[in-house]
Amino acid sequence: MPLCHRFLLALLFVTDVLWAKGSAPIYEDSFDMGSGGASLTRASQAGMIFSNPALIPYGPGFHRWLGNETSLLIGKDSVDFAKSLRSSSGGSGSNTSEFVSKVMTTPLHAGLVNNFAYINSLFGFSTFSRNNFDIAAKKYGDTGLPAVRLRAESYQGVALSAATMALTRAISIGVTAKYLYAGEPDLAIELTDTEALQALQTPSGLRSLVSPNIGYGYDAGLLLFKQGYNSDFRLALKIDDVGGTKLAGDGSLKLLRQTYSGGVGYTLHNGTDALHFSLDYRDIQKAYDEEMFKRVRMGAKFIFRQHLALGAGYYDGWPSYALELDAWLVRLTGAMYTRELGTKPGLDPRTIYALGFTMGL
Repeated sequence: MPLCHRFLLALLFVTDVLWAKGSAPIYEDSFDMGSGGASLTRASQAGMIFSNPALIPYGPGFHRWLGNETSLLIGKDSVDFAKSLRSSSGGSGSNTSEFVSKVMTTPLHAGLVNNFAYINSLFGFSTFSRNNFDIAAKKYGDTGLPAVRLRAESYQGVALSAATMALTRAISIGVTAKYLYAGEPDLAIELTDTEALQALQTPSGLRSLVSPNIGYGYDAGLLLFKQGYNSDFRLALKIDDVGGTKLAGDGSLKLLRQTYSGGVGYTLHNGTDALHFSLDYRDIQKAYDEEMFKRVRMGAKFIFRQHLALGAGYYDGWPSYALELDAWLVRLTGAMYTRELGTKPGLDPRTIYALGFTMGL
């Protein structure tokens, strides 16, 4: 069998088993993720286009948001590994052995997210890019030999949302149309497998690893909103990828599955401060066959004087935290959350630091 064909078969086998995106939205705001990722009833800026377009009509005035957000994602393991390199003296055999051991046991995770969006009370527009990669080496792979696993997520595209209050202010509906370039390469290679390593250097093998597939799809959302003088109650329903979002191209990712999700939110507020509690139950019918800990999102957001926000929650079975400073045209965000790349809590976690810089109003 030609090297490139063997490589493609191995790649397809891995990616058909594991779905990187799962039940989460195609794009999530860093502050929302650090606040537990429960964004069906309340989402930050451009996040509402992807979390639930039915959120768009609610807010003061006609204008909602115009700006650009960039977030750098870096794994805690990667940061700790870099610190250990600075502190080690190097040069001796023992240090060399220790270095090799750390390389084989430390996963490297990083990513970059960017979003430019305009939103008013009737519609929203967004161009977005989300790229993550993860490299994890093992001293002993499935066959007992050293192996390395390369995983990545690459989503870029354009989204356009429209929303309206249906008959009464208590009910809103929204739709998001999205045009996507998407890829989820997932490859495991034994370091002694010279044929697979050589295949990575062939045009066919490299193209299959990095080429995104192209497609378009739709999301639909509903929000029930009961507003009080000092408290609000929200109930949300969402359908992601209505009818399934089909993708075409050389990559292995061919379909984003239709999912149904529901969420509840409760807010205590005055004129300038707010405390929002939220709970999302995603992918009710288990289209992606994820365990419950990946489909339940919960958290709280505290907004003080519209310039300081704190968040905390439960994301992928782990605690998460977020801090945001809003200085009118500039917004700075810091978040920490854990993504579980395995099928069980604690099996293959990645604790991630997110640093966001936003300009807009």
